[in-house]
Amino acid sequence: MKEAVIAILVAAFVVLWTRLTLRNIFHQPLLQRKNFLGEEVASSAGLSFIGSAVLGWLLLCWRGLVDWHEGGQLMFASLWFGSLGLLDDLAGDAGAKGWRGHLMAFFRQRKVTTGFIKLVGGGVGAIFLSAWLFSVNVSPSLPRLSAHWLLLLIFGAVLIALSANTLNLLDVRPSRALKGFWALTFVGLLVSDGKGWWSLLPLLAGTVAYAPADFRRQAMMGDAGSNPLGACFGVWVLNHWMLLSSGIVTVELWILLAVFVALQIYAECRSLTEDIKRIPPLRWLDELGVRK
Repeated sequence: MKEAVIAILVAAFVVLWTRLTLRNIFHQPLLQRKNFLGEEVASSAGLSFIGSAVLGWLLLCWRGLVDWHEGGQLMFASLWFGSLGLLDDLAGDAGAKGWRGHLMAFFRQRKVTTGFIKLVGGGVGAIFLSAWLFSVNVSPSLPRLSAHWLLLLIFGAVLIALSANTLNLLDVRPSRALKGFWALTFVGLLVSDGKGWWSLLPLLAGTVAYAPADFRRQAMMGDAGSNPLGACFGVWVLNHWMLLSSGIVTVELWILLAVFVALQIYAECRSLTEDIKRIPPLRWLDELGVRK
């Protein structure tokens, strides 16, 4: 009963703070952008639920419902990837697209794009988070910097980085990134048998509070919202799908990584938006709830 009351109070606080922050974002001229239809909307609006989620995790850690290490990892992922995303939102180079475009711009033209900074910075952040996660949770019987531990470090970093970029790939049409996150959350909780739902509560409450603005095409979460959303899911899934103490990567995690890799390759070769339009069930789901 006590935990249910705390959940309601924290969720209500996150919802209220998200709505207040979003209202402020609507009045920031620097954050006004045109969407894919040429409409003037608030961009980088994902800052509203990311900032609120950080406060939510602080409250849950304080009450002992979320481990401070996991809460700290989620807060770091939010702030680090959110900052990189905001930089790309505000000063992004529209000429370079995809990770391949940013790498080619750097190696062929010696041009450091904001996308390249996000790529390198995201990789550094993912490595740091993976090292933190496995240093804390893996049994001391597994020597640090052993081959096994280093492989775990690489696996975790790649999963977090690709999870962040996967949500970023979806954030090109209203509601798509939100639906992607909610779908991943549903699958994640299904696999974990509901364990770890406390850690996802702030993000779920924040995204639900933000959703009406996205569905009505009044705001775009931008990289400032989609990147940290994906990174946080990557951190969460490593904490709750892995057999951490023994350092064993489960089959479900390998499947998830394979899906993320396939999506990156697919998006570099084809247009997700165009293919979604051609497949009626996906088009229906993509447009579900979005203002016409």
